[in-house]
Amino acid sequence: MLARLSNSLLGFLIGLGRMTAFVIRIIKTLATTRLSSKLVIQQMYDIGIKTLPVLAAVCIFVGTNIALVGFHIFKQFGGQDLIGAYVGLTCIREMAPILVGAIMAAKPGTDISATIATMKVKQQIDALEVMAVDPFWFLIAPRIVAFVLVSPILVVFADFFCVGAAYLISIFQLKINSGKFINDMVTYLQYIDFFKGIAKGLISSLLVCIISCYFGYNSEPGPKGVSRAINISVVLESSLIVIINYFLTELMYGVK
Repeated sequence: MLARLSNSLLGFLIGLGRMTAFVIRIIKTLATTRLSSKLVIQQMYDIGIKTLPVLAAVCIFVGTNIALVGFHIFKQFGGQDLIGAYVGLTCIREMAPILVGAIMAAKPGTDISATIATMKVKQQIDALEVMAVDPFWFLIAPRIVAFVLVSPILVVFADFFCVGAAYLISIFQLKINSGKFINDMVTYLQYIDFFKGIAKGLISSLLVCIISCYFGYNSEPGPKGVSRAINISVVLESSLIVIINYFLTELMYGVK
């Protein structure tokens, strides 16, 4: 048991060291080279436009569920009119950033892992190096920049879809007064909450991109290696998004 524990700990430390070296190389590439705007724009389209329909569908139904659950909970205490404040705080502070991170891991994250891992297996990355093209400049850095630029926009859209769907359900199905809903949301929400939610989504999305690129770039040979790279990256990203969100929430909204 001790031997297995020590081997697991050693493997974790080795992996952490490799990940750190990977991130340092990304930072060095971003700091010392000029990226191709064409590559960045293409990645922004793949990450943002192609992800938006899925994000919209998920956020709409999450927003309606938040409104329904909150209404029936507050109704027990006669506070169902406060549903506007509850929806605003829940969606903008927590759910929108988490949903953006989760959808990023599920769609563009898996695409990145699969694409880079497949190129690794087919030795296309080796071919880039032979042609004196830095793989980090060509494959990884544009995706990092695209994630940084796109994720705040996706968080804003997620806020809109979540709150908008909850508003419509509250007004037309739950018969909440429209003015009361909006007034409570505006009263209890602050401008800083929007920016904190965007910061959460940005950190989660950046984490997704780095992990996806890392496991894709370091995938093992063969189809099993590609499959394993995708599987590990998605599981790790999904877990870390929830864990890091807790610490970010504690940091931003914790009891002083």
